[in-house]
Amino acid sequence: MRSRHAFACTAVRLVAFAGLASILVCGNAFAHRDEPGAVRGVVWNGDNSPVPNAQVRLRNLDTGQAVSTGEASSTGEFVFAAVARGSYLVELVSDKGKVVAVGPSFRLAPGETVSTIVRLPSRRSWYASMFSNAATGVIAAAATVGLTAIGTDARPISPQ
Repeated sequence: MRSRHAFACTAVRLVAFAGLASILVCGNAFAHRDEPGAVRGVVWNGDNSPVPNAQVRLRNLDTGQAVSTGEASSTGEFVFAAVARGSYLVELVSDKGKVVAVGPSFRLAPGETVSTIVRLPSRRSWYASMFSNAATGVIAAAATVGLTAIGTDARPISPQ
């Protein structure tokens, strides 16, 4: 009889401990519900080199408002501290405040630190896209006016 009583007391203690532990864990989670998070990132050029001293802005996507601005380090790194939960993105802005590039959107949970990147697009000259598909354009133009290409006696490259 005594062993049943000891077992029952131990079981009650374990259940009580488990209940207390769950209350402490849940209580702890609710206590930090509004704990601010942080956003860390880096600004890169199209060739993966850092953009030193870049001007960055953190925008809340839920409200549409810019919530913080900052400047990247000499290695292109930036940090926004004490950021409330929500959906955000980081913008790279010019000296005049014009948006030059935008990073991916992300969701920040309470107490979380999110890492992100902002990459400038590759720079190409204004005429690079004009000549990138020049051969395709010439062939298409010739085909529309009925010109037929004449080739050599060599074996065709394509099966058609």
